[in-house]
Amino acid sequence: MFEHMIDALFRAHGYSTQTNSIIHGRSGARHEIDVLAERAEGLLAARIGVECKNWAQPIDTAVVARARLVRDDLGLGQMIIACPSGATPAARTTASEMGIEIWERADLDARLGAAAIDALAPAPPSTHRRGVQRTITSAHARQLIFRTTRSRLGFGKADIRWVGDIWITMYEVRFGCATRTGMRQRLHTRPAYSRYESLGGGGVWSGTRPTEVAMIGTDAAPTLSPLVTAQQLRTEIERLLLRREDLVQDTARTRHLEICADRCIPDAEHVTCDEITAFEWPLTLAVVEERRGTRVVVVDAVGGRVDIELSELLTGQLGRLTQTLGIPGSNRTARVG
Repeated sequence: MFEHMIDALFRAHGYSTQTNSIIHGRSGARHEIDVLAERAEGLLAARIGVECKNWAQPIDTAVVARARLVRDDLGLGQMIIACPSGATPAARTTASEMGIEIWERADLDARLGAAAIDALAPAPPSTHRRGVQRTITSAHARQLIFRTTRSRLGFGKADIRWVGDIWITMYEVRFGCATRTGMRQRLHTRPAYSRYESLGGGGVWSGTRPTEVAMIGTDAAPTLSPLVTAQQLRTEIERLLLRREDLVQDTARTRHLEICADRCIPDAEHVTCDEITAFEWPLTLAVVEERRGTRVVVVDAVGGRVDIELSELLTGQLGRLTQTLGIPGSNRTARVG
């Protein structure tokens, strides 16, 4: 019902609309969008997406992160989240930073009328997300963090200021790897898959089979907003692939292949970036105070190990992290190295 009210609002202002549509993005990923409104404005067409969240509680940063991902992948001019129950302070801050507009109760009253909003029955939030199930319990992850931050003799060498479960967006790239084989040198193509985190775009894993992703039961843990979009990742990969084809000198080609390997790009005669899909990955994160400063420790909640690369990356993003998650402040600076 709420989607239809938003749909009618845009139609009344001259937009053509679609509701509950499944649309393929630039990365090849499929996105469901509650309301898509389009209107020609001179030589250009304005495209606006609306996520309708008629929930009993305020939206969080996970909703904002997904809205940004959808906006960027679909190339929308604007993305709006309509949420009668409002948004958390962290969600408002994140939305402002990402250019996502939020329509809360006062905004909706002005546009649709207070009586219409009062008549809505709040729906529970979605209980599922597309991702990989958390297999390491929070208690197990906390024990691992504690062991990581204490000395060999067992005496504490650090104070854990904050610890909690989070989710991040992962991208999986399907590559097409072509190699000539046999006496006739026929071109044989095989798929390869690489996984990338969305906070810095770093390569995490490569293999011959895709990650097993499903609609899984969610929890209350927030999702860190992506800082790298699927399109930005595709652009970087395609730049590296094009550069590889242009290199002739052996030393330069060898060095470039090392860079590609570090970026989890497979080695083959001809490689194409065929598809990028997004899904969510569970982590447990701790902010640790030490004499040298503050650092972040990240535990992979699927593999059950401390992720050194992500720990260093998020230590460098400590200011944004504490603001997004509402972590109490500290007078110490982030630890470097």
